[in-house]
Amino acid sequence: MNMTNNPTDLLPIFIEGHDFKPNAEGLWSLTEINKALPGLTKPPAQWRGRDRDYFDRCANLHSVNGDSGGTYSTERATIAYAMACSLDFYVMVVDAFVAMRNHALRELRHKDALLDANMPKASTLDLKARGAGLTWTEACRVAGIQQPRLALEALVSVGVFVYPVDNFGTCEGAPRPPKSGFEEGAFVRVSSDFGNREGWRVKPSGLDWLRSKSEKINLKVAEMKARKDKAQRDAKARLKENLKASSPDY
Repeated sequence: MNMTNNPTDLLPIFIEGHDFKPNAEGLWSLTEINKALPGLTKPPAQWRGRDRDYFDRCANLHSVNGDSGGTYSTERATIAYAMACSLDFYVMVVDAFVAMRNHALRELRHKDALLDANMPKASTLDLKARGAGLTWTEACRVAGIQQPRLALEALVSVGVFVYPVDNFGTCEGAPRPPKSGFEEGAFVRVSSDFGNREGWRVKPSGLDWLRSKSEKINLKVAEMKARKDKAQRDAKARLKENLKASSPDY
């Protein structure tokens, strides 16, 4: 069950299910992005024009030779490259950087608020974890994980948590940790009655694991939200186009 932040380890951006991390100088590899997203029609080496010349002059673009070579760029130049490729790609890149920045700001505010508001409760919940265990919502509150429901979906999407299945292979019930999580004592099965709708609770080692993965889980949640928002925008745009096509006077 495996999922930091200084000048050499900046937050990644997420585009179409791929995560891209900047190098030690805070530059993103346009070559890596282009290879991971085969729908792009303009490799970095073929990017030409006034914008490219401007960012070259301002040292926002760097070409590197060798095995890890390619075109590396600042955030501004990455956005300019995306615009040169297509409007859809430009929107995805901008959304990715906005989501990353908003996440960083939310994390700072959330951690400060968490210390102020939950410190008196934290010790009580830690004691509860050692006893009957914490509900998923309680564990997320202590670990600093935002939006517990979406966090469950995020863990399922990366194959860490799973849905229980019946004898016919049909998913049923709420997502849960893998069998190994219960065997190792990180989680414990409980009755789904009396507010335990997941059918399991989080024990101290499970809580420690959640704390260590909170940043990645929150980033995955932000990525999922950005993707859902884009899907909604696309659906609205298609509906508008269909209405326009079916009604010339629309």
